[in-house]
Amino acid sequence: MKTKKLLCVVLTAFIISLILLAACSPEKQESGDTNIPANNDGDAESNAQSPNDADGAAADAEEKYEFTGHDFKGYAMRVLIPDHDSWAMSTITSEEEDGDPLNDAIFRRNSLIQEKLNVTIQEICVTGPESRAKKAIQSNSDDYDVIFTDCAQAGSIASQGFYLNLYDVPGLNLEKSYWNQGANNSAELLGKLYFTTSDANIITNDGIWVLYFNKKIHQDLGLDSPYQLVRTGKWTIDALYDMAKASAIDVDGDGKWTAADLWGISTHGLGFLAFLECQDEKLIKLNEEGEPYLINPSARFVNAFVKAHQIMNKDNGLWLHGEGSFVGKNSDIDHQRKTFMADMSMFCSEVLGHARAFREMTADFGLLPHPKFDEYQNNYYTFMIDTIPAFGIPITVPEPEKSGVFMDAFTAVSAETIIPAYYKISLEGKFTRDEDSIEMLDIIRDGRVFDLAVLYNWSNFYNAVITYGTGKEGTNPTTIFDKNRGKVEAAIAKTVDAFRNFD
Repeated sequence: MKTKKLLCVVLTAFIISLILLAACSPEKQESGDTNIPANNDGDAESNAQSPNDADGAAADAEEKYEFTGHDFKGYAMRVLIPDHDSWAMSTITSEEEDGDPLNDAIFRRNSLIQEKLNVTIQEICVTGPESRAKKAIQSNSDDYDVIFTDCAQAGSIASQGFYLNLYDVPGLNLEKSYWNQGANNSAELLGKLYFTTSDANIITNDGIWVLYFNKKIHQDLGLDSPYQLVRTGKWTIDALYDMAKASAIDVDGDGKWTAADLWGISTHGLGFLAFLECQDEKLIKLNEEGEPYLINPSARFVNAFVKAHQIMNKDNGLWLHGEGSFVGKNSDIDHQRKTFMADMSMFCSEVLGHARAFREMTADFGLLPHPKFDEYQNNYYTFMIDTIPAFGIPITVPEPEKSGVFMDAFTAVSAETIIPAYYKISLEGKFTRDEDSIEMLDIIRDGRVFDLAVLYNWSNFYNAVITYGTGKEGTNPTTIFDKNRGKVEAAIAKTVDAFRNFD
């Protein structure tokens, strides 16, 4: 979703209001960064919204999002969501304001929605919600009004006819800027859209795949500024490889890559797909009729594949697989997040949600987009992982308009409350450590892409690609495509036939 223009307007108004509040305050606030609120670390009084401000926001939202005319008479909107608390903020509810900008934004958003629609929000947060969703729908049980699952599970549910076509649901204004048009376009098949993403669920942002770098290691090695390389269009997969290779150092000189050494990149297998797709390559595309097809690897694709494979090389110290095994591994460094925080690697290819943990690092870190194939590639692209939550509306709901109106309002108001709090206060103010990273974050968000191979997970092909690409012999992608083509194409055909017969 490209919400940059809308976000700028909201943030401008937000900053102006902060300036006015500061000007009226009897005490001068002090801050090391004049671009963010002074007390963004959790001063409840300074971050609280006055009743007058809340009334004004409610009135604006009522007019802008057409809340009038909808009275759900206290209906409990049951929202099923995945629990990923180990690395992301899973909840969509908040009991009360506590001074944390993100928590308070959730509380105010929900309060506004609940008041204007006369509805309550009932969160059902579970591990593996797709199994619950399928069981309820198969039994024709009206258990949920909105269902969020990992996007890699959404295609399977849709293909079984369990979701309504969102284009047919009254109250959903999917053409609006607060919906992620990239996600809509990626998930659409044959002109039908059975699921998409929503910024109302914070995991949608926590799950954005980014590239962190350790600024101390980078400075010690005297390498070129990656920020400047990004700005000049020279941040390529080759440039990343050179930096990762320069930082892969056998510190103890024993000829083995162990926990005692400095590695290039901390990540796990999914990082391979991120390094492949940031080079503007996908596994499955759409033809002119809107039908998905498995690509035939072109010369450029093979080249991009090999470059990603070279990056993901454990034997020369480039890839530290935190969730795999390496000599000297222990419980304190059993994850790529932990190895990066322990200054064991120059880079970390991981989700944006880890920025909150990296705040505890002693060394400074920065954010970067994943690199381009070459300087001639127009844009930087950001891989959206398989656990990004996608929502659908089950066919069992008796009144689809309730779910449609609710999700439209929930997403729209999130654009004006949750997203500013998440990026401009929580991440840009609390967790990132330089203005360059804030600039990079805008580039990262603007370049988000989805692959149908992940969204529909036909024959688990994308995981087969990851396994092959991170293996020692994984330099000829044609091999893995040929091996899986028959079953992948059969799975695609089954989905296409199902979509044609729906409705």
